[in-house]
Amino acid sequence: MTRELDRPAGETTVIHEERLVDPGTMMAWIEEIVAQGIRRPGYPADRWTERWVRDRFVEAGLEDVRLEPVDALLWEPHRWSLEVWRDGDDRRAAEIPCYAVPLSADTGPAGVVAELSPPGATDLRGKIAVVENEFMALPQAIMPQLFARWVHDPAGEMDSLVQTLPFGSNMGDVMTAAIDGGAAGFVGILRGLPWDTDRYYVPYDGKALPLPGVWLSARNGDRLLAEIEAGATRARLVLTRTLEPTVSHNVVGTLPGASDEWIIVGSHHDAPWASAVEDGGGIALVLAQAQYWSRLRREERPHNLLFLLNGGHMSGGSGLIHFVESHRELLERDVVVELHLEHPARAVRAGDDGALVPTDAPEVRWWFTSFVPALEAVVKDAIRSENLERSLLMPPEGFPPGSKHPPTDGAFFHPLTPLVNFLTAPPYLFDEADTLDKVHVPSLAPLTRATIRIIQGLARETAAGLRSTTYAPEPPSPS
Repeated sequence: MTRELDRPAGETTVIHEERLVDPGTMMAWIEEIVAQGIRRPGYPADRWTERWVRDRFVEAGLEDVRLEPVDALLWEPHRWSLEVWRDGDDRRAAEIPCYAVPLSADTGPAGVVAELSPPGATDLRGKIAVVENEFMALPQAIMPQLFARWVHDPAGEMDSLVQTLPFGSNMGDVMTAAIDGGAAGFVGILRGLPWDTDRYYVPYDGKALPLPGVWLSARNGDRLLAEIEAGATRARLVLTRTLEPTVSHNVVGTLPGASDEWIIVGSHHDAPWASAVEDGGGIALVLAQAQYWSRLRREERPHNLLFLLNGGHMSGGSGLIHFVESHRELLERDVVVELHLEHPARAVRAGDDGALVPTDAPEVRWWFTSFVPALEAVVKDAIRSENLERSLLMPPEGFPPGSKHPPTDGAFFHPLTPLVNFLTAPPYLFDEADTLDKVHVPSLAPLTRATIRIIQGLARETAAGLRSTTYAPEPPSPS
């Protein structure tokens, strides 16, 4: 059963519309960022973005603007290929198009030559393991019973909506079975996506893998399986890449407020590709908050504000690990809430020609929120006031099942400080298909206003007061 957690009657939020950043400006920011190219940690485009964000913070009048260095891992593939043939007949090798698995091992120019082990085989030792990676389809009808604590669905879509997540059931842990089985290489086939792709930037946990690996699209996966069925037993997997330490940066700026305590507004600036949604959209949402609050007087800001665009998200979250370790006392004692804003995404569908087609609808919106009644109340109020349909108030733990933290950047803040982490998870999130047309432009203004409502709604709250009201959640209903 979902509890009603409404704000006290009579409390209102004043939003100065003339001081808001318009969606056209936000999209222009995203377009400029995307134009720089792939923003993986250590890449030139991400270094450019760090400096660009810093300059926007300075222009907005933020104080103590700085770049905090963060150790990260730079991974850059140079050459990758997969050839298969019948044993003893390598002159008739078939080349299967593919893409390198991030962080996987370098083979050198000669590659790894080994026997193929088809899906379902148990004997992997010394072989190239072929694995089918089925993306999860999540029926939204189960969410209120199993996970969500409240749903805003005025159009009544959620009972029939099925969301394709950007992960398989093993999440980012894609190669462990092959490693444990003693395989010499890994070939992953991407199944269950609404379009045909092999440009899948997973894993991104910042840990070098001991095996070389490549991803195949579903169509090319079928081609590989047909070759195996026709008698192909051998393969050559080639992957050459750079894997070396690099330095990224967290970009930080502050504004003084009416109290001595803090609200943090954050997202990340790096990305798997040139990525408009992940997280060009997050950058734009944070910058919109920085500009709005900088245009108000100090006494109109309910608490001090710290704006954070962290680096190293695509390197195991190294930027937030550094931020939390460097500011732990602040987080545990003086932060009222950490607001993280990620992925204002469009939902997509499969086109008739197999292409990926953006729709007019937003992707399902998750709001991971700490178990604090006053915080849940202001989040619900903001969602309803801005009519952010397809919104789920999600717990900070337990999704995916068994997890102790949210499945994204909020993981690093929970349970140190009260948390609100806005997030969507479209199927193209880690793919180069994350282009400008995937940003849900109609969401930009209401998400900006909703964030303002949350900040203003916490004007009377204190860090200690919110922590004192944290409750143990009821177990989900089985019905």
